[in-house]
Amino acid sequence: MSTASSESASDATASSGPILRPKPVRCGGTVFFKVEEIVFEVPRYRFAEHSEVFEAIFQLPAGTDGTVEGRDEDHPIELKGYKAMHFNSLYKVLYPTPDDLISGTFALEKDEWVGVLNLSTRWSMKKVCIIFYQQFSNGK
Repeated sequence: MSTASSESASDATASSGPILRPKPVRCGGTVFFKVEEIVFEVPRYRFAEHSEVFEAIFQLPAGTDGTVEGRDEDHPIELKGYKAMHFNSLYKVLYPTPDDLISGTFALEKDEWVGVLNLSTRWSMKKVCIIFYQQFSNGK
């Protein structure tokens, strides 16, 4: 009898399906980038999540003097040859504000999207490139 009751208890649990749990978010701290003369302090996790290039950069060892590029404002990762405006636009795509999402007002100008495409292509951010193509395949 005890076997039948424990089987029916496990059957009831199994038939109700898996318990859905949110996926944990790991922010991994902040990182500092210098683009032109502007130092950006940003959460690093989406840069690593969406770009193999940044994932590799973030795993580089400390320099001979023990400093790690990007760890603080005095030692940012310098992104030479890029425009700060384009980097800021990419940041808006990677980290939209809750207000923009809730109100549906998230928007970039065409030149901002061109900057996003440029950077996301160079840094192998495939999902960001897909967002760009979806945005402009709708005739915008």
